[in-house]
Amino acid sequence: MRLAHEQELDAPRDAVWANFMDLRRIGRCFPGAKVTEVHGDDFVGEIKAKLGPLSMYFDGTGSMVERDEDGGRARLTATGQERHGLGKATIDITLTLRATGTDDRTRAHLVTDLVFLGFPMDFGTGLVQRASDPLIERFLSCMAVSGAVPDAEADDEGSLDLVRSASDLLGSFRRDRRERKRR
Repeated sequence: MRLAHEQELDAPRDAVWANFMDLRRIGRCFPGAKVTEVHGDDFVGEIKAKLGPLSMYFDGTGSMVERDEDGGRARLTATGQERHGLGKATIDITLTLRATGTDDRTRAHLVTDLVFLGFPMDFGTGLVQRASDPLIERFLSCMAVSGAVPDAEADDEGSLDLVRSASDLLGSFRRDRRERKRR
């Protein structure tokens, strides 16, 4: 499944690039993720995702496989295994940064190729795209912040809540439908 996100960030291109090159920061900025080890361009990490009252934990490894600072392009790949189940996931993320017309803003384009196997994630690409939009928006906004980013809290507030994302998505469908009826 391929997802694409584009967002204009309130930060200079060089600052956003530097933040994306910090693998630990990537883990702190993505909801539910934590990078536990970094060795050069390789990392080890985990993601906690909630599906209603159920919590799923994935352990994985990954690498920054491409860094083209002049072209503003980076690529990261990772694979993960569900701790207490048969679920597996692979992800390939390509980031492209472009300057806007001003020095203090950057356009970020993120393309994500996802493969999920063995757990209840059989949604259509359109649904996953819309549900992921707010998560990626938060992630990209965090990557534009200068200075240190605190680690996610150990409680459930730091996990990736799939039901809340789906509820937010359903709420947006209802709003869209109400707006169409008013027209």
